[in-house]
Amino acid sequence: MYKINLTPTATQSFNDLHPEVRNQLKIALKALKQNPYSGKQLREELILFHSFKIKRYRIIYRVDDISQIVIIVALGHRRDIYEIATKLTQHEKL
Repeated sequence: MYKINLTPTATQSFNDLHPEVRNQLKIALKALKQNPYSGKQLREELILFHSFKIKRYRIIYRVDDISQIVIIVALGHRRDIYEIATKLTQHEKL
């Protein structure tokens, strides 16, 4: 089983969400622990990342198979999460 690590940005985003959405995301994170490749692999500048869909929300993450860690880079509403994730990955070494 993989471990889940949230970046500080992802943690802040998670804490800012409505409690009902947070509960749905917690269930999704448990699923990712079991099967980290269940999300869709992204393309272009986010090729190293996956996206896991929960209704209108997305979890953007990277899998480290050696350490068996799923690194949550960003999470939020689908309307802007890919733009946010792209900016984060350009400014931080993830």
